[in-house]
Amino acid sequence: MENVDRIIKTNKLVEAKRLFKEAGYGLSFKILDASYCGVPQKRKRFFMVGVLGEKDGFLDAALNAGQTKEPMTMRDYFGDSLGLEYYYRHPRSYARRGIFSIDEPSPTVRGVNRPMPDGYEIHSNDPVRSKEGIRPLTTKERSLIQTFPEEFHFEGSKTDIEQMIGNAVPVNLAEYVASTVAAYLAKQGKDITVVDKKKQIEHSHRTAMVAMSTHVSLMKFDEVAKEYPDKIITNKKVKDEDGLDPSKNLLVSLVKNDTIDLLLDGSINVYYSGKKFPSTVELNHLYYFMPYRKSKGIRDLYYIKVARVGSKHEVHPEADPNDLRLVFEIEFVKQLFPDYKPIRLSIWETFTDTKLEKILQME
Repeated sequence: MENVDRIIKTNKLVEAKRLFKEAGYGLSFKILDASYCGVPQKRKRFFMVGVLGEKDGFLDAALNAGQTKEPMTMRDYFGDSLGLEYYYRHPRSYARRGIFSIDEPSPTVRGVNRPMPDGYEIHSNDPVRSKEGIRPLTTKERSLIQTFPEEFHFEGSKTDIEQMIGNAVPVNLAEYVASTVAAYLAKQGKDITVVDKKKQIEHSHRTAMVAMSTHVSLMKFDEVAKEYPDKIITNKKVKDEDGLDPSKNLLVSLVKNDTIDLLLDGSINVYYSGKKFPSTVELNHLYYFMPYRKSKGIRDLYYIKVARVGSKHEVHPEADPNDLRLVFEIEFVKQLFPDYKPIRLSIWETFTDTKLEKILQME
């Protein structure tokens, strides 16, 4: 059973619990904040699970155990892929702020998505002092905050779709609860099948279709640091007529435009990953790197001299030294294409892990 957190104060829940208890069910219930369950959004929801003949509270510890210590921020989940630092979410009352930073969880995604009024006045709690460049999130971005996969297709009018998104249980929150229940059932020796790789939903005139890509978990930088206490890789540059080895692994990553400009003018020769990096990338096989310029694509090829675990504190003293990131020491090789070529970033719309030969085939 799932509902808004306010149900805890209602007689309806008292009645529901009474009926379940009279039928012989043991009950576990908890209010979960989605931002501690893999969702970049502060969204509290009530969950109750019942098992016939069980003791009350049988799932309480497990529902607590899997939560993260810190809430997930928008930047944790999206990196820099949204191309913004601040955005507008229409407040229920102008006594509340309407502008939010991606360095915090999103406020609860609601069933309406309104533009910022021309007359909106900066609130004392807004993280900016100017409205310049501030915009509301798009319908697509709101669905991604609800952790719907990129490929999910909604059908209906814009109003209907906004309602669907706002009223949905975030996908990752549902997965968190389902995984907890599945683990409990497995301990009880129940024969269950848990699908966590590829899912499909049949399409009909009332049903959206989705072909979810393989689930990719986050790389744990502290574990990588233990496995590779010095350096993950130290590459030697290939020497042939073209200076390129098409068989080598290549990482494409979405990079801020200003960072790309610094790379090109030689101001920096280091790329720092965001907090979110896919666990599927074989770090010790990487050789080339291409920055992806938002809304344009890829053009310039770099050679990865060294890959290691580090932090931005190395060049930005104000940064937290314990905020670990992957550090790629890179060297410009060549402009691979005359102009930027658009490609689809296959992992979270932020990364692509491939071979140089596949990129060269785009010429």
